[in-house]
Amino acid sequence: MRTKLSILVCAVALALSAGTASAAVAPNGMVVLLTDFGSDSIYVGALKGAMYSKYPEVRVDSLTNAVPAFDVVAGAYMLAEVCAEFPPGTTFCCVVDPGVGTPRKRIAVETKSGHRFIAPDNGLLTLAVEQLGVAEIRELTNKALWRQGEESHTFHGRDVFGPVSAAVACGVPMADVGPKLETLVKLDLPVARVEDNAVHGEVVRSDVYGNLVTNIRPSHMAQIGVKLGDGIAVTIGGATFTAPMKSAYGEVPEGSRLVVVQSTGAIECATNMRRLADEIGEGRGASVTMRKAE
Repeated sequence: MRTKLSILVCAVALALSAGTASAAVAPNGMVVLLTDFGSDSIYVGALKGAMYSKYPEVRVDSLTNAVPAFDVVAGAYMLAEVCAEFPPGTTFCCVVDPGVGTPRKRIAVETKSGHRFIAPDNGLLTLAVEQLGVAEIRELTNKALWRQGEESHTFHGRDVFGPVSAAVACGVPMADVGPKLETLVKLDLPVARVEDNAVHGEVVRSDVYGNLVTNIRPSHMAQIGVKLGDGIAVTIGGATFTAPMKSAYGEVPEGSRLVVVQSTGAIECATNMRRLADEIGEGRGASVTMRKAE
């Protein structure tokens, strides 16, 4: 009976949400996870179980569960890189939470695009909400939406963020999660700049192939006169090398380095069929300088 009732509640809530004035786009029943729990983790299983127990009809998918442990900055970049690929109406459950158990707030954000984000208020949403625009911020205080109306000291993902994400995805109004907030915590992230005929930035993540993605954009490279085929003098942390600006990895021999525009428009440094990050021993946070090679 409890399962049938939960299914009915989810279906009714989704139907009613289409007429909710506060939502530009009705929730679509989908929760997408972004966590640092690990790609094969019992904690991901517990998080999913908590959502399905409250709302069996919710659909759960993952953006990634492999954010580097405790790395809120890396999580912010990864979330912003991919979140807009999901349709409006999607709810994101974002848990990179080294401050679990401390007084940091727990929040729900609805964006102007119609996406919803449930997360600790620690800056994890900085780039995503800048990209999509903030429509409403709420604090998660309604314990009726939590897993058992209470929380453990160490697993708020299972106890709070997951169940509230499922509730919002299934049409529970944002107003029901808790009171409005005027602001959310934002990270002070470095911005790439052009200075003295060089672009200065930093590595924002190392991907699964060992490619180093930077916060430098093609517009920065254009400002220093770089075009496809030009050689680039690159310094990443303590490593210095010269590599050509190419449009695809296969345009250089296997084992050769290149600079390329990554799929989301960021400038990336890579080694074709090799792991540049391992070769030079650098990763997220490393400083980057690029200039046109002479």
